[in-house]
Amino acid sequence: MSVLCIVFWVSSFIGVITIVIHLYKVKVQKKLIFEDDFNSFNRNIWHHDPNTKAHEMEFQLYTSSVINSYTEDGILHIRPTIELDPEELHNGSTNFHPIRSARISTQYSFAFTYGTVEIRARIPIGDWLFPALWLMPKQSVFGNWPLSGEIDIMEARCNRNYTNSIGEPIGANQVGATLHFGMNSSTDAWRFAHMVKNSDSYYSSDFHVYKMVWTPEKVSFYIDDEDMGPAIEPLDGGFFSLGNFSSNINNPWINGSNMSPFDQEFYLIINLAVGGVNFFSDSNINEGGKPWLNSAVNPGLDFWKGRRQWLPTWNMASDSTHFLIDYVRVYSL
Repeated sequence: MSVLCIVFWVSSFIGVITIVIHLYKVKVQKKLIFEDDFNSFNRNIWHHDPNTKAHEMEFQLYTSSVINSYTEDGILHIRPTIELDPEELHNGSTNFHPIRSARISTQYSFAFTYGTVEIRARIPIGDWLFPALWLMPKQSVFGNWPLSGEIDIMEARCNRNYTNSIGEPIGANQVGATLHFGMNSSTDAWRFAHMVKNSDSYYSSDFHVYKMVWTPEKVSFYIDDEDMGPAIEPLDGGFFSLGNFSSNINNPWINGSNMSPFDQEFYLIINLAVGGVNFFSDSNINEGGKPWLNSAVNPGLDFWKGRRQWLPTWNMASDSTHFLIDYVRVYSL
């Protein structure tokens, strides 16, 4: 942000007054209101969310174990591991989660309304790995998800060779950003507030800075300071109009601002999920196939039984399957 400054210089020489006007811009520094460089794991900042049930119905189980989340050389590692429960496997449990991972948040330590978020991160590589950098409302002012909104700064499908039904690459060489808002999961209008960015190389090959600029007028997303797409701006009727909801539905944000539900405090979340029944469509094409159907009775168990497809794509001896975070910074407007 910059402001225009005007400076007047008045001088007099032999009765002649000369006024010189200097115009220049002064850059106003944004105030840093949150920062973590992960020189250590600060449990006063980050809260583990074990056993969190996401609306994607994923196949991992989140833990607070130092095996699944730790810092090393100034980098946060979120690491997927395999841990079998023999009884669970034998009984064919419908709640089968052989993969352990981590989800951490600032739910109890930090939340904000409007500002700039910058996160330098490297996504993992491996079939069905699903990293995310996102925000959720501190208080569900307008109701349960997605009535009170969700902001996804970055999500990725980390398969090497993965395309949609028309052959477009949507694996590890693509990342997306999204706003979720609606009455329920079936009316979630995310398609009106979604963008993707493709790269010639995998995003897992290096660190990138994922940025969101959130103002009282719009939300913008960037990768390495390049626009991911046009800013998401509500119409005159707010996000209710942007979502093109049926006239038979009452506007749940009518008493809020034009940015409702994105005018409340949100907190940060970092997680690494695996699979699920929403994010990886059955119509997409993966080299080697997909070992489960989203409509299956026990997709998690099917995923595990089909591990010969995906496990060889995970190099468990290296950190290539780890979601790595260098820093998280939040600035006020």
